[in-house]
Amino acid sequence: MTKLHQREPQTTLALKGRHHLEASYTSLCLRTAIDRMKNLLVAILMILLAPPAVMADALDQHQWQDRLLILAAPSAEHPALQSQRTTIQMRRDAIEDRDLRIYELIGNHGLRDGEPIEAEDVAELRERFGLQHDDTLMILVGLDGGEKRRASLATPLSEFFLEIDAMPMRQADIKTKRAAGMLVTEP
Repeated sequence: MTKLHQREPQTTLALKGRHHLEASYTSLCLRTAIDRMKNLLVAILMILLAPPAVMADALDQHQWQDRLLILAAPSAEHPALQSQRTTIQMRRDAIEDRDLRIYELIGNHGLRDGEPIEAEDVAELRERFGLQHDDTLMILVGLDGGEKRRASLATPLSEFFLEIDAMPMRQADIKTKRAAGMLVTEP
């Protein structure tokens, strides 16, 4: 055998090894790209399928801080809204004790604790809770950002206080306040 023929199998093996390495590297790159695409797809799906409470919106600032009571009425002069406003003023202590913030949605306008909010926030809240401009409803939103109760705007506020007081986090709050000798308001 000539020296040329002796080197040929080694060269062939080297080329095969090189092709194998190139194929392995290409396969590794492809698997890495697929893994990244999977991770991106999972992230996109998590965002798209996230419950509204997790989605960024006008209520994010309240999650785990405040409970919300949303009052919806077609006009500021609606008798049930006027009645609720009077009750809210008279029961300010009970509202503060329950970490409750009041939102009013009136047509395209809105208030948060009596202060105007942006029209975009009003539209976002209406969409999130499926509220029409002529609805007369009250919606209770818990600390977790989830809807807890939906009722007529004429529902006594004390019923919502009872609902809040039955919630586990409120029960713990009541226990802590009483142990510290603090006042707990009645529904």
